[in-house]
Amino acid sequence: DIELLKHKSNSSLSYMPSCCVNVVFPGTVTQEGCCRFVSEILKCILYQRQQLPMTYDQLVYSQRKQQDKDTVNRRPVHSAEMDWRKCQQTLQELEEVLQQLEVLFSLSRVPRVLLLMGGSLVLPKELYEINMESLASSGGNQCLRVSSCLRQIFRTLFVADLLSDTRPVRLMPTTVLVLAHRDCGVGWFRPKLQFKVPTRVKKQIIVLSSDPNVCKELRAEGSDWEDYVWFQAPVTIKGFSN
Repeated sequence: DIELLKHKSNSSLSYMPSCCVNVVFPGTVTQEGCCRFVSEILKCILYQRQQLPMTYDQLVYSQRKQQDKDTVNRRPVHSAEMDWRKCQQTLQELEEVLQQLEVLFSLSRVPRVLLLMGGSLVLPKELYEINMESLASSGGNQCLRVSSCLRQIFRTLFVADLLSDTRPVRLMPTTVLVLAHRDCGVGWFRPKLQFKVPTRVKKQIIVLSSDPNVCKELRAEGSDWEDYVWFQAPVTIKGFSN
């Protein structure tokens, strides 16, 4: 009996269940659209998980106003200077990641993106996955509008209540990992050939897919997933609070 209890305990430590939300689009999307989905979800998670004191757009607007005020006053107020610098650093890290995501999405199809918060790559505090393996991507005017897709994504996330948690969250670094073709030629992201998705933390999975009944041209690219490897952003996004 003791050995059985030990086995059950070890099993619960080695694997944690996942929480999954599905968003099914009634059509195809562009690669640029896929990048926008990931970028906006990243911004939203950072805000909802209390790593940003306000939304990304509000933060950018606030910083611009502060810069204009500092230009008029010649120098920033000393008491607010440290907060201003921390906010600037967080924004610069986030903007660099967003810009480099655009580059990567232009070089390769990206079936999965991981956002690891706190802890380590092996055992993060929180793990979010954006899964786009069944998302039909194409170009041209037949694709869905990005704005309508984003509304559908966030409406679904809001109803599912995926990102809310009543417990206070401490500030922690966020690391972005992206699954892309091993020969895509990206320079900024670093290949992590030995990386395995952590299983000892609960995963929050957002699955973006295209309705197969509508998208008859769903590309069967699953056969070459073995040629895809994980790439890690060399910059971690550090949380900031007022």
